[in-house]
Amino acid sequence: MDIKLPKKPWYVRYRMYVIGGIVLAGLMAYALVLQLRPRTLKVKVAAEQLAVACDSDFLEYVDVNGLVCPLTSMRVNAEEGGTVERICCHNGDVLERGDTILVLSNPKVLEEIESEHRNYELQQMQHRQQLIEMQQKSITLRSQALQANFELKKIEQTFELEQEEVRMGVKSQAQLQVARDEYDYNRRRTLLTIESLRHDSLLNVVGRQLIEQQMKIEAQRLSSSNRRREGLAVLAPTDGQISNLAATIGGQIATGEQVGEIGVLTDYKITARLNEYYIDRVQSGLSVKAFNKGKRIALQISRITPQVQEHTFGVEMERMKDEESSTSSLRPGLTLRLQIELGQPERRLMIPRGNFYAQTGGQWIMRVDRDNSHRARRVPIKLGRQNTEFYEVLEGLSNGDQVLVSGYDRFGDAEVVEW
Repeated sequence: MDIKLPKKPWYVRYRMYVIGGIVLAGLMAYALVLQLRPRTLKVKVAAEQLAVACDSDFLEYVDVNGLVCPLTSMRVNAEEGGTVERICCHNGDVLERGDTILVLSNPKVLEEIESEHRNYELQQMQHRQQLIEMQQKSITLRSQALQANFELKKIEQTFELEQEEVRMGVKSQAQLQVARDEYDYNRRRTLLTIESLRHDSLLNVVGRQLIEQQMKIEAQRLSSSNRRREGLAVLAPTDGQISNLAATIGGQIATGEQVGEIGVLTDYKITARLNEYYIDRVQSGLSVKAFNKGKRIALQISRITPQVQEHTFGVEMERMKDEESSTSSLRPGLTLRLQIELGQPERRLMIPRGNFYAQTGGQWIMRVDRDNSHRARRVPIKLGRQNTEFYEVLEGLSNGDQVLVSGYDRFGDAEVVEW
């Protein structure tokens, strides 16, 4: 006979489901705890990865490389075109004024010069012949003037005799009147002859002066022609160092073409190119520190080239007038490390530079807990200006806070790191 068994409690009958539910709930609770808990990463941290935020004098400057160039440069142009026959120096040679740089050959120019010489000699012969003829004419004019003056004096003497004879009663008044009329006529004609001779003499003098002036002009033209011959030798226009000399033997040089550049070595300037980010902050007169072989040279910005090329613009710097440091150790082409100061030192909260910026964009940083020196947490920050050593901290840190400034490539998305 069957015996009716008592019904088991529900928790016994569904114990497997209950146990499964409890396990599932526990797993979900654990996952939720993990989600709410900051992501923590165990890493090894070296002492050099740690830095301290501190209040100090912040000086914003740009650290760039500058190139030493002569303060003054002079272009060397060829006065005459031709074929390069000889090169007398090389790039970098120090020349004195008048030293030969290139020697050119140009048969056409030499032929023109020879033609100028022949024409000059022919013209000189013609001018000398004209001067001789004018000199002879001058002698003839003086002779004619002497004869005219003699005739005038003779006429006056004859008329005086006529007057004396009338007073003596030898001749009548009618004869005296005829003699007076003849005297007036001869006297006026002789005076006109003398005046004409005077004008001819003046014309002769002016003609001689014109010929002499023409001879001077032709002599200057000949001298200019000789300078063309000298222009086939390209000379250094001043003392200095030759550069950009690109001539080759047998190459063609056009008239007025630049064949090189002379840098005057009495003083120097330094040129550099800066990122366009600083174009509105860099001004003439800003202080610049240059470093050469451990020595500091004080400079100032003298010129700014505002044209932006490849996201950079150019600046030129010169030695300060009252600066005692010497630039005698500088040489064209030398590269110097420069610090261009963008203002005066200011008291600001700063942290040293590190590779954290490349990973965080300056938006956050790992700050060491004040109660645990082996744990750091992610905190948001705001950075301001920067130089080659420090960042200016505007928000997020306090004076004395210890932070991690490097090693962020291992942190991933961790919010807490421990070591």
